[in-house]
Amino acid sequence: MHLKLNKLTASHPAAPAGVAALRAVSLAIASGEHIAVIGPSGAGKTTLLHVLACAIKPQAGDISISTILEELCNPWALSTTALQTLRASLFLAPQVPPLPPRQRVVTAVSAALLPRMTVWQALQNLFIASHASAAHTALSAFDLGDKLFERVDRLSGGERQRVGLARCIASDAQLLLVDEPLSALDPTRAAQAISALQAAATQRNATLVCSLHQVDVALAQFPRIIGLRGGELVFDLPTSQVRPAVLQALYGDAIEEMAQAMPDNALASYTAPAVMHCR
Repeated sequence: MHLKLNKLTASHPAAPAGVAALRAVSLAIASGEHIAVIGPSGAGKTTLLHVLACAIKPQAGDISISTILEELCNPWALSTTALQTLRASLFLAPQVPPLPPRQRVVTAVSAALLPRMTVWQALQNLFIASHASAAHTALSAFDLGDKLFERVDRLSGGERQRVGLARCIASDAQLLLVDEPLSALDPTRAAQAISALQAAATQRNATLVCSLHQVDVALAQFPRIIGLRGGELVFDLPTSQVRPAVLQALYGDAIEEMAQAMPDNALASYTAPAVMHCR
């Protein structure tokens, strides 16, 4: 799925009136790209993902989206039905997965397929695990296959976060938008989670855009990085060009704390990132 933003300005619904979370942001994303979005808290990362998901309408500027066989179009110029059809091909995974606590994991993961279900199929899915095989495959990518029939409220915080990510894999979306997916995961699970998302995206030639606070993960596992600060685009670069000076401009004084928090002071000794390409 191709995306293009042209001098786009947008506000998050939770922000005070008149305060823009994104200001005059322009960028293009090609089909099948894997991109990490980094920046300080409040930089506009979440708002960017919601704009790409066609959940927030821009205040100014333009957004254009297309599938492989279609021309770029403004989603907000589409009819209600056409916009709903477009949204069905997108998947936005929030930082805190919306998982009902009493629901079984198989039902929660199968909910990723709701845009393709009829009303009757959606109701049936609440009581009968009609997509158990697809849910099990998605969960297995995160070592959670044995949790298929567990209740959500019996999972740990990290397990719930991975169940939320498993929904991305269970969906057939062509655009995967993942917001801060690693907050409850240890470094090993974090690397596994990103690799699983990238493998699923590569398999279906889907576009993956992931916001991260873990700069070391972004440097190690993504070929392209976008940096946001104060709602503005600071840089949009191949990972090989994201040097310490670039990160200093993005994070300012906070960069020293980040460097100390990274394994082996990774930022200070950083020369060239290792990039994983999952095929």
